[in-house]
Amino acid sequence: MKSIAITCFVLIAVCVGLQAEKVVKAPYFMATNTRSLEIEKVTLGKDTTWLEVKIYNRPGEGVRIDSTAVLCVADKKYALYNSEGFSQKEEWTRLPASGEMAATLKFAPLPQETESFDFIEMPGSDEGWNVYGVRLDGKKPQVDVPEEVLHQQLDYTLPLPIPELKADKAIVKGRLLGYKPEYGVKLLFYNSAWFFFDFFGKQIEVAEDGTFNYETDVLLPCGCTLWIAGCQFYLFIVPGGELDITMNLPAIFWSRSHLFGEKQRTDEETQVWYQGDYAGLNTELLRIGGMMRVGSNDNFSADICGMTPLAFKKYIFKQYKTLRKQLEGEKNLSQASRTYAGVNLDMSLFSCIYNYKSNLSYAPMISGKKGVKRADMTVDSTSYFKEILELDVLHSPELKYYNYYPDFVRTATSSLRDRFVQDPLWVDIMLGMRAASNLSRQLPLSPKERLTLDSIHTPAIRQLFLKKNADIEARLEAVKNKTGYTVCLLDTAVTADSLLAVVTRPYRGKVVLIDMWNTWCGPCMRAMNSLKPVKEELKDVVYIYIADESSPEGKWKITIPDIHGIHYRITNEQSSALGKLYEYPGIPTYFVIDREGKLSYKVTGFPGAEVMKEELLKAGE
Repeated sequence: MKSIAITCFVLIAVCVGLQAEKVVKAPYFMATNTRSLEIEKVTLGKDTTWLEVKIYNRPGEGVRIDSTAVLCVADKKYALYNSEGFSQKEEWTRLPASGEMAATLKFAPLPQETESFDFIEMPGSDEGWNVYGVRLDGKKPQVDVPEEVLHQQLDYTLPLPIPELKADKAIVKGRLLGYKPEYGVKLLFYNSAWFFFDFFGKQIEVAEDGTFNYETDVLLPCGCTLWIAGCQFYLFIVPGGELDITMNLPAIFWSRSHLFGEKQRTDEETQVWYQGDYAGLNTELLRIGGMMRVGSNDNFSADICGMTPLAFKKYIFKQYKTLRKQLEGEKNLSQASRTYAGVNLDMSLFSCIYNYKSNLSYAPMISGKKGVKRADMTVDSTSYFKEILELDVLHSPELKYYNYYPDFVRTATSSLRDRFVQDPLWVDIMLGMRAASNLSRQLPLSPKERLTLDSIHTPAIRQLFLKKNADIEARLEAVKNKTGYTVCLLDTAVTADSLLAVVTRPYRGKVVLIDMWNTWCGPCMRAMNSLKPVKEELKDVVYIYIADESSPEGKWKITIPDIHGIHYRITNEQSSALGKLYEYPGIPTYFVIDREGKLSYKVTGFPGAEVMKEELLKAGE
C-alpha cells in the first residue's frame, strides 16, 4: 500500500513538473540580424528557460555565445545561466565540416504567460546575434496589408519604354510592414546610374512607422536593386517615375531562415507588392529576378576555385542554358519582362566569360578557400570569346538596359574595337567616365573635368553631371561653417607600428579614444550616436576618428562636421596594415590610450556605452 502511494506521488509530481513546462517548436519571429543562429525550440520551465539553437557558418569558423546574452520581455531582462554545445575550455568553438552545430542556451525563467521575447546576445552593442519578437503562441504573425495594395489591378501589357537618354529623378518609396526601429533593419539601394556606381550602396532612411522615400538620379529606364535582410529585389525604374513598394518584413526574414525558408517557398506567401510606374513588370521580376544573372548562386566563388578557363567557361554556359530554359518556361510572362530579363541574362554571360581572369583570380579570396592552386589563365581569345561575341543582344538597342553598359562600351572601344560599329554615343560615354572621378568621390568637378564635360554632346549626360555636381556643392556649403571638429593630415609614409603613437603624441597626459570607422559603416554611425552622452560627460577625453580611402572623400567631408573630435583619413594600405598588426577583423574598432600613451583597451564591435565609459575612466586612473 505504501509503495502504491509513493508511486502515485511520483506520478503526480512528474505530471505537475510537465505542466510547469511550455514547449514551442520552431517558433516564428519578427526579425533577426543573422542567419548564423536560429532558435529551433523554446522550453519554459519553472526554474530555467531553455533555447535549443542551431548555429550555421563556414566549416572551421570560430563561434561563441557572449556571456552577456539576455532574453528581453518588455523592459525586463533574463540573464544567460550557461550553455551546452560550446567548448567550455576555449573561447571559440570551431564548427565541424557540416558547417552546423546544435547548442542549448539556459536562461533565467521567463513567466509562463510570456507571449514573445527578444534574444539579444550583446545588449547595448551593435554586435552579436539578435532575434526579435520570438513568438510563444505557436502562431504565424500576420501583418496588416493595406486594402488598396491587395486589390490593385496590375497592367502586364505595358511595353518596355524606349531606352533613350533623359536625365531625371526617380522616386522609390514605400513601407516596411511589421517594422520596429530597434530591429536595426538596413534598406540599401544600388543604382549604377552608368557613371556613379556605389559599391556599398545608398542606405535609405526608414522612419519610425516603417515608411521610406528615396530619390535617385537616372539617365534612362533602368534596373536597380533593393537589399533588405540579406534579400535582393530587382527593380525597374524610369526617369520622372515613381515606384511604391510595400514589404512584408517578417515574411522576408522567414524566407532567409533555414527553418522556414523551404516552407515559405511552398506557401508562396507574398513578400512584396508594387504600385506605380511599371508595377506589373516589377511584380514579375520577383519571380524571374534570379534568372537574370549567371553566377549569382551562393556557392559561385567556391565552385570555381582552381578551375581552368575552359572548365570555367563550361560551368558558366551550363548555368546560362539552365536559366535560359527556366526563362523560356515562364509561359505567362509579359513580353516586357521577357525582353528585359533576356538582355540582362545574355549580358551577364558576356561579362562572366569576358572577365574570366578576375572571376577566377578573386574566387579563393571571396570564398575563403585557402591553398587553392591557380590554373594557367592563357586562352586562345578568338575561340574562347567566339560564342559571346555572337550574341544578338550586343547589336540591339535594348543593350542600354544593361546597368553596366559603360563597362561594355569601354571593352567595345578598346580590346574589341574591331568587332563593333562604333556608336557616336560611345564617345560621350567614355568622356563621361573620365569626368566622373571627383563626383564618384562626392567631390565637385575639377576644372579639368569641367573641360571634359564641355566636350560631351549628349545633353542628358551633361545634365546628369551638372545636377550631381550642384548637389555636392550644396552639401559641402551647408557644413562649411560648422565647428567642433578638426581635420588633421597624416603622412602616407607613417607605418602601422607607429601610427597610433603619431596621432596620439600631441595629447600625452590625456586619455584618448581612437575610433576606427568609415562613412559606409552603419554600426559605426549608430555607435557614435550611442556614445554622445559619454562624450558630453567625459569632456577631458580626446576623441580621434580614423577613416580610410574606402570612405569617399566628399562624403567624409560632409559627414565629419557632425562628429566632434579629431579626424584623420588614412590610406587603404595604412588601414590594412593596422588591421593586421592589431589583429582586428573589421570596424568599428576602438583603441583606448592611457595618459602615458600606452594601449589600455582594444575591442572590435561596439561594446556598449557603459563599457566604453568604464574603460575610459580606468585609463585615466
